[in-house]
Amino acid sequence: MKEWFSPKELSNIAGMPSTTQGINRKARAENWTARKRTGVRGKAVEYYIGSLPLDVKKALFIEEDSATYLVSPIEPLQLWMTAFEQLSVDEKSLVAAWLMRNGIKDFINFIKEQQKDN
Repeated sequence: MKEWFSPKELSNIAGMPSTTQGINRKARAENWTARKRTGVRGKAVEYYIGSLPLDVKKALFIEEDSATYLVSPIEPLQLWMTAFEQLSVDEKSLVAAWLMRNGIKDFINFIKEQQKDN
């Protein structure tokens, strides 16, 4: 669970100041717990979730239960068709040309080789 948030992340929350300067000003006024951000030059800080107002915590989904999703299994053919449709026109042409040139047998061998490497 993420515990530290940058002013930029907090500025995207409704009701919060829209600039990092505004967030930092509000943080000082409300005495939020802060620390210097690691790996960043300058005076960049981040704020601890425990010191933020309750409505901000809720907006960050920290205190909400995770949603439960039911996912229906996808038929393999439908999965292939969906994936193929997401390709660009050029990518579709490349896939079709490769299959025509090499055939499904080479494709299956390619998959087996990938499985060995992983």
